[in-house]
Amino acid sequence: MTKAMRTRLYIMLLAIIVVFCTVYMAVQSPVIAMAESISYSGVLDDLKKDSSFKPSNYPQKAEDFSIQVIQLAESVDKELFVYAYQPSGKSKNLKASSINISTTINDAISFTNYKLELLNSNGVFYKYKVKGLTVKTDAARYYAISSIYRPFDESIDKQASGGNTVTEVNYAVNKQYCFGEINGNPYVNCVDIETIVVTDKFVGFVRYPDGFKLYVGACDSHFVAFNTDKPIDKLLEADVYYTTQEYSSSWVLFGGTSESFGEKADNYAYLKYTDKVEHNGGGLFAGTYTWDRIQSVEDFIATEDRENIYHGAIIDVKTSSKLTDEALTELQGKKWVLRFAETDYTFWYGESAHGTFSTLVGDVTILRLKFETDGITYNLGVIDNKQTGSSDPVNETEIDVSLNNRGKTLLYLLMLILLIIILAPILPYILQFVVWIISLPIKGIAALSKTIKRRRAEKRVRKEFMDSWKDEGE
Repeated sequence: MTKAMRTRLYIMLLAIIVVFCTVYMAVQSPVIAMAESISYSGVLDDLKKDSSFKPSNYPQKAEDFSIQVIQLAESVDKELFVYAYQPSGKSKNLKASSINISTTINDAISFTNYKLELLNSNGVFYKYKVKGLTVKTDAARYYAISSIYRPFDESIDKQASGGNTVTEVNYAVNKQYCFGEINGNPYVNCVDIETIVVTDKFVGFVRYPDGFKLYVGACDSHFVAFNTDKPIDKLLEADVYYTTQEYSSSWVLFGGTSESFGEKADNYAYLKYTDKVEHNGGGLFAGTYTWDRIQSVEDFIATEDRENIYHGAIIDVKTSSKLTDEALTELQGKKWVLRFAETDYTFWYGESAHGTFSTLVGDVTILRLKFETDGITYNLGVIDNKQTGSSDPVNETEIDVSLNNRGKTLLYLLMLILLIIILAPILPYILQFVVWIISLPIKGIAALSKTIKRRRAEKRVRKEFMDSWKDEGE
């Protein structure tokens, strides 16, 4: 075999190997991908690993729509699983949506609202994975759980009033789990924790105008007013979870109305009673608005009856804001207000179109409250639903523009100058007429005076004639 033939043979063999490897990898890659997917064990298999677990203790109740946490578990992949007993089982097929967990305890307790992913279920038992939570490597790992949520179901749940919408219903858990090891053996300890329940709440926002600009702008101050099952003498701190979503709408002549919604984002507000907020829109005649992050309902109502007056060189601009009657009705019976977020509002307009830019705030839930009652300080997780307020502000704003004294004087002068300019062509005739009018009384008096003098002279002549006639007769 010649050297050239050997070279061609090597090239052919190499080409066959490359083609074979390419086809083999294309065929095998789906198998490899399938192998990398995680397969989770069944919920009942996991629960039965605990010798004390008895399924008969968890009967099915078709009319009980609660979700009850019965166990937690950590995986070797540092995932956290939640095992729940749902008495209604498959009759409603309800699924938990999120859960409030703090991995710190006592004074450092701080809850995060984690989304839940359903892995599998069996009858009344459900297994969820806590999304976004990675198990720590600490020797002792804590999970304080205040409550668990499921989506609102209009067929079994009561909706909120005042334009509010409940988005997720909560169930108390009130458990604190500790995972660790003793002598190399894993252990789990669970104790009850105290929480505070929100019994009634109202979500809304106050709109403060930014003054006169090339567009209409405002600041939306979002709040939640609420009452609790425990008395609170002084509210010191509060943690609030809420979602935000960018929103725009437009109306175009012959094109109609269109809307656009952004992605929902999770947000947290950590409030203290010493926190204050100040807003000035920066526009012409803009007022300055201030408020406390934590207020009593009484203070909130009193301070939102606002009036700002701008004193200009020639005009005064008064901006007044009052809460609507509907808002005042919803605030009755509630004790505290949390002012947790501010967003921008813009209304633009053109020759044949207009629209708005704003931020939708919703799914509001209170996570933690630190407060004083009878001289004792409490720092507790909160049992509260997720609730979204109306898209309309709770206040009505009026703007009144009026001339001040200097402005009125200037207006009168301008009117006089304008009147003179308008009347300039006939002004001489008007002046003659005015002079004639003014001279009429003078002429009348002069004529009257002449008449009186003439009559006196005639009387004197007659008297002299009579006197002379008498003398001649004698």
